[in-house]
Amino acid sequence: MKKYLLLLLYCLLAQMATAQDVIVKINGDELKARIQEITTSDILYLSADTTDTLNYKLAKAEVFMIRFANGTKEVFTENLPPETTAKATIADPTYMYEKGRQDARSYYNGTGALLGSAATVFLAGPVGPIIIGAVKPKAHNNHALPYTSLQDPNYVRGYEKQAHNRKIGKAALGTGLGIGVGVLYVLLSVMGGGQ
Repeated sequence: MKKYLLLLLYCLLAQMATAQDVIVKINGDELKARIQEITTSDILYLSADTTDTLNYKLAKAEVFMIRFANGTKEVFTENLPPETTAKATIADPTYMYEKGRQDARSYYNGTGALLGSAATVFLAGPVGPIIIGAVKPKAHNNHALPYTSLQDPNYVRGYEKQAHNRKIGKAALGTGLGIGVGVLYVLLSVMGGGQ
């Protein structure tokens, strides 16, 4: 029994060890990397796709944001357009609503809901995942979204609707994983206790 739990712990630690940072450029391109240093003008990183130890350099002016492997983000606000130029006319409401939904599919991953639901159902039962799934994600909390789009209420409504649907799905998946781990734990306990 202990060796199975150690194996599970080892797999989780291996997954965390391979976690990557993501550099989001102003043009929308994303680079998977391991950030080494952020200077006043450049970002030094290792390529996450290779095993070489060659440092790459990217001008900080080309970068919108870095999503670190631990879940934190650093947005380079100096690279954003000034507020006076960022205020654009509100576009077609249907288009902005669909654009918000599309961006939620791209920028909202729901990993926290998945892991939180798995842990709470395993430890405390189904109440935790229900609460996690009920809390709606807010568009303004996601710094990867374009500032001008966040000014449009149709975009925000579309983003939050799709992100909430995705969060509910991730919470349901996490609930299933938590129940599966609980059943596996009980079965291993029963099998290990009978020997």
